[in-house]
Amino acid sequence: MTSKLFLPALAAACLFTLSTLAQGPTPLLTQPAEKHLATLQSDAPRKAKADACRELAVIGGPDAVPVLVGLLANPELHHMARYALETMPAPAVTEALRAQLGQLKGRLLVGVIGSLAVRKDVQAVELIAKLLWDSDHEVVRAAARALGRLGTPAALEALMNGIASAAPEDFMDFVEGIGRAVEALIAQGRTEQALALFDHYQDTDLPHHVRSSALRGALLARGAEGVPLLREVLRSPDYILFAAAVQTSFDMPGTPVTRVLAEALPSLATPDHQVVVAGALGHRGDKAALPALTAAAGKGPKPVQLAALKALAMVGAEESVPTFLQFVNDGDREIAQAAREGLASQPGRAADDAVLKLLASNSTPIQMAGLELVGRRRMAGSVPTLLAAARTGEPAVRVAALRQIGELGSDAEIAPVLDLLLAAPDAGAIAAGEQALIALAGRSGDTASVGSKVAAALVKAQPSAKAALLNVLAAIGGPGALKAVRAAFEDSDGQVRGAAVRALSSWKTADAAPALLELATKAGNETDRRLALGGYLTLAGNTDLPAGQRLEMCRNASSLVQRTEDKNLLLGALGQIPSPEALTMAAPYLDDTSTRTEAGAAVVAIADRLVRGEISASAAKALIEPLGKVAATVPNAELARRARNIADQARKKAGQ
Repeated sequence: MTSKLFLPALAAACLFTLSTLAQGPTPLLTQPAEKHLATLQSDAPRKAKADACRELAVIGGPDAVPVLVGLLANPELHHMARYALETMPAPAVTEALRAQLGQLKGRLLVGVIGSLAVRKDVQAVELIAKLLWDSDHEVVRAAARALGRLGTPAALEALMNGIASAAPEDFMDFVEGIGRAVEALIAQGRTEQALALFDHYQDTDLPHHVRSSALRGALLARGAEGVPLLREVLRSPDYILFAAAVQTSFDMPGTPVTRVLAEALPSLATPDHQVVVAGALGHRGDKAALPALTAAAGKGPKPVQLAALKALAMVGAEESVPTFLQFVNDGDREIAQAAREGLASQPGRAADDAVLKLLASNSTPIQMAGLELVGRRRMAGSVPTLLAAARTGEPAVRVAALRQIGELGSDAEIAPVLDLLLAAPDAGAIAAGEQALIALAGRSGDTASVGSKVAAALVKAQPSAKAALLNVLAAIGGPGALKAVRAAFEDSDGQVRGAAVRALSSWKTADAAPALLELATKAGNETDRRLALGGYLTLAGNTDLPAGQRLEMCRNASSLVQRTEDKNLLLGALGQIPSPEALTMAAPYLDDTSTRTEAGAAVVAIADRLVRGEISASAAKALIEPLGKVAATVPNAELARRARNIADQARKKAGQ
């Protein structure tokens, strides 16, 4: 009993509290309405007046209406005044806004039109309708949208009258307004009034776009009962009305609509009509369309076949797989491509099985189509079939199969791919095997194990295969791979030795640096020395390495660089090291016209980082001369400007 008495009391207390809060000011409010009205009628700044409008939107009464209406002609405060007025329930607000329709122009008028629509002022329909013929297109568009929101029979009739003479840039706003008005009338249970108007406009000699809008309204207003009208218009010789009906069908749900479109498809007047309806059926995604689309895809004009194949792909039913399979290698490239697109996007096991059938074909073009689809469908389960194709297929098939194995395989495929590479009969298969191994190794969780397998395969590989395996080892990296590559320097075959040098020169980690420096210093031919020095300097520019290690590498290479390309690599590496010694090493290259710009960039980069950090006065002073030389000699004006700016900062730190 106590609880039964307590609950009503608690509810009453809550209601009282809510009522009190509603009557009092919100946390935003700081002053009574009279103060805000005084602010609006004063010379207060714009922000103060905008804040006053914002608060009056909450607490303003009838006495605020004339003051706020007076601000509607003020471009700076118009929006805030409307914001305040829109929330006020007083009928005087609506009357005052309505009166402004004949006084304001341009965007100010557009705003008031929108406010009347927000307030659902159906008495403004006649006045707003007159604005559909205004010379200002923004006003016309706003009036069309507002009439749609007001949604009365008179508003709809005004829109139907107005669309006949609407400018092209205003047309879509009329269409939007008509659509909104139809929705509003249906929601009000006034469908018959809307239908009478639409049916009237269909029977006149008005322009096509008016009749199209009327037809759309008539179809949507009838709902499920609009299906017979849709069937009738699909047979119309008037293409524009036909297209309007098909477009409207997108917004007509249900299988009966699909059936009407599907039944009409084979007997439509022209291929253009059939293409439009096929597209609509695809958009619907309804399996009821499958028989008609399958028939259209099987024969007939090419545009219709293409449209039907694309529609079948959109429906996405496994029943379509045989149709796609039939055309996947059609003599017409576009037809074949559409069928392949359909198979590629088709979900389910049936499509996978169809692709495997393509792989089992004796025709190379069909096998190639299957290999393409294996990749697009990401069919990891097809790897055994891919391995078989890589062993026995034609050259193009072998290469494509190896490529897909690399994309879809796992560690389990590394050994068979190694065997395929070792037995590869031509350069294309060797290159494909190399890339497949690199891809597989990149996804492996145990690259050291992969590297060991690849290194072991070197022993039994022919020179061309050895070269490919060395490239794989370079991509894998690691101590074991590096050891195997260094051992290949002693190979009796020159092709293998060259491949080993190139592999080492592309190494990504610093563990290759000592071997590269040794090669750059002692290699027996100039080509190997250049490759090794380039690889060494590339590592020296790797900012993942400690700055001290990179500086030491630059010292080691400085006596070896002879070519401009190598000098620029050295300067690029030095420019990443914020060290006075790095700047001292880079500065002499300012005297060489072939390296001046790179040297200038390095000096500026080093000095910039040094001057931004903790630097002694003497160290800052040492920066000034080389920076001045950069500013005076480099041809790049922006680089010279930066050098002067940094030199000024260095002078300040040097106390000059």
